[in-house]
Amino acid sequence: AAEKRAAKQRVVADRVDELLEAFIAQHVSQNRSAAEISRLLRREVDKTWGQKSIHEINKRDTVELISAIEQRGAPVAANKALKTVKTFLRWCVGRAVLEQSPADGVPLPAKEVARDRVLTDLELTQVILAARTMGGLYGGIVELLALTGQRREEVAGSTWNEFDLGQRIWTLPKARTKNAKQHIMHFSAQAIAVLKRMKKQGRFVFSVDGAKPFGNFSFAKRELDGMSGVKDWRLHDLRRTCVSGMARLGIPPHVADKILNHQAGT
Repeated sequence: AAEKRAAKQRVVADRVDELLEAFIAQHVSQNRSAAEISRLLRREVDKTWGQKSIHEINKRDTVELISAIEQRGAPVAANKALKTVKTFLRWCVGRAVLEQSPADGVPLPAKEVARDRVLTDLELTQVILAARTMGGLYGGIVELLALTGQRREEVAGSTWNEFDLGQRIWTLPKARTKNAKQHIMHFSAQAIAVLKRMKKQGRFVFSVDGAKPFGNFSFAKRELDGMSGVKDWRLHDLRRTCVSGMARLGIPPHVADKILNHQAGT
């Protein structure tokens, strides 16, 4: 009887929405993609499971949650959601809230294929010219990605105090890099010109109001695709294109790794 009473108390106490917020505050906030992951959890998990106890969630609930995302025509988003849900449930196990994760053994809904898209010189030219014509925050982000080979979040979230325009140096703090190591980039004159076109109105370089970095990527990307005529590519492909271009120029692999802030040990 005592065990039954204790079980009932746990069902009342361990609500998914409360655990989600604790997970976001204690675990997700340390991630460089914290904002994106937090939105995903609140939009997909909290909306569906929020009022339930974590002890009511079973494997079938997990499968149905992910299937609903996949059926909206978003297999990649479904994969990402499942990985995030699994991390959340493992965190619950680690905190002794659950004995076993109900997501264990749930397969990814869509087969993931590693991308190898590299833009041709002509395509790269079209994208850069379209970005310059487009101008504004997104145009500047795209051009800087093409010129530096850095990651989207690193460029879009850059702040003015990270740049020394006189020395033409960009110092990325370890809190904003994927490998948690400080990264120093030496800028070309073309990259400096992009920065000088940006209006200073707060701490962020690419910001509508200066208070937060640019975030409307999907709409702007569709506009850029229409202007450039280049199809079936992502912003991250510019990074891969940069690596390919350096290889063609005979730049040693360890130098390319350093530029990209890779720690491959080549």
